[in-house]
Amino acid sequence: MSTNSIQTWLAIPHDPLVFRDGKPFTATPGARATSVPFPFPSTLAGAVRTLSGATTNGGVFPADNEAVIQQVLSYNLVGPFLFDVRRSEVLFPAPQDALLLRLDSHDEKQAIRVALRPTKRFQSVQTNLADGLRPVAPDTDTRTKRHPKSPAFWRWQEMRTWLQAPQEGMVTLSDLGVRPLPTDVRTHVSIQATSGTAEEGALFQTAGLTFVHVPGTEQSDGHAHQGQPRLAEAAELALVIQTDAPLQSHLGALGGERRLAAWKASDENMLPACPDEVRKAIKTTKRGRLILVTPAHFKRGFLPTWVCEQHPSGIKLRIAGAAVGRPVHVSGWDYKERAPKPTRRLAPTGSVYFFEIEEGDDAAIERFIDEIWLGSISDDAQNRRDGFGVALLGTWK
Repeated sequence: MSTNSIQTWLAIPHDPLVFRDGKPFTATPGARATSVPFPFPSTLAGAVRTLSGATTNGGVFPADNEAVIQQVLSYNLVGPFLFDVRRSEVLFPAPQDALLLRLDSHDEKQAIRVALRPTKRFQSVQTNLADGLRPVAPDTDTRTKRHPKSPAFWRWQEMRTWLQAPQEGMVTLSDLGVRPLPTDVRTHVSIQATSGTAEEGALFQTAGLTFVHVPGTEQSDGHAHQGQPRLAEAAELALVIQTDAPLQSHLGALGGERRLAAWKASDENMLPACPDEVRKAIKTTKRGRLILVTPAHFKRGFLPTWVCEQHPSGIKLRIAGAAVGRPVHVSGWDYKERAPKPTRRLAPTGSVYFFEIEEGDDAAIERFIDEIWLGSISDDAQNRRDGFGVALLGTWK
C-alpha cells in the first residue's frame, strides 16, 4: 500500500471529454462513439497511475516493469466528483432516497421533495428481498410522477442538509444542483495515412461531455439546445479527485480521442468533512445511511458485505433497507494482460443503504465514521483503491 500523502487534484477539461461506454466502435463508416453520463473511477485511476508511472520514470511509462506496475496499482483514488470552479464547490450525485415529484405538468422549475425510508407499512405484502430487508417507500401514498428535470448532481450545501435531516416539501430544482452534463456531438472524417487526404465516405461521430453548465440551455435528455440561456449564471465545471499518486501539474489527454484537460494541484482540501450533526446522530441512535457517491462493486450484487462484516473498525452493521437504482456496467482494457477486462455490474451512484449498528462501542463508531466518510465500501481491496464505492454518511431518524 502506498505511504504517500493524499493530494487534491482538479482536472479541468479544455474540450468535451469522451468516456466510452464500451459499445463497439470501429473504422466502419457511420460509426458513433458515445459516452457514459459521467466517468467511472477506473478511468481516472488509469489516467492517474499512467501519469504517475511516467512522471517517476523519465516521462515514459515502463509497461514491462512489473515493480512499477505493482507500485502504481497500490495508489489510492477518491472520486471523481463534479466541481464548480466558479463557486469552488463540489457536487455529489443525487441521492436515491430523495424523490422529486412534479407539481403539475407545466411547472419545470419546482418539485415536491419526498423522503424514502424503510417502512413497515407493507407487512402483509410478500417480497423477494433478502436478509430481512424492509421495503423503502414514502411515509404516505403518492400518485404524482417523478419530475423529468430532476438534478443529477446536488450542490454540497443541499447535500449536507439532506444528510443531516431530510427536509420534505417544495424545492427549486436549480437551487438543488445541475442536470446531467450536456453531450457535444461532433462529426469527423477519416484521414488516409499515406496521402493525408479524407477517405471518401468514412465519416464517424463522437459524443463528448461538456463541462459547462448554462441554466436555461438543456432539455430533459441532457442535450444542449437554443433556449433562454442565463450566461451570467454559467458555471465552468471540472473533475476533482484525491490521490496519493505522485503527479505534476500539466496539460494532457484524458479519456478517448485524446481530448485535453489541465491537471492542477490544490493546496486546500476541496472535499468536505463529515458534519458534526451526522456524527452525533449516528453515535446516539446507532443507525444511519450510507450514500454511494461513486459506483460500487459488491460480491452480492447490490448489497455490501465487507463494510458490514469485516470493517477494521470492529463495527458490525445490518442493512435494514436499500434505495438502489438500476445497475451500471463497466469493463475496460487491461494493459498488463493485453485483453479486455471482464464486464462487471455495479451499484449506481446515489444508492442509499439504511444501516443499524449491532456491535461496536463509541470509540469504534468514531473510527468507523472517520474511515467511511469519503472512503470506499466496495468488497474487493483493489476496487477500493480504484475509487469504486466511495460513500457519505447520513442520519436515519
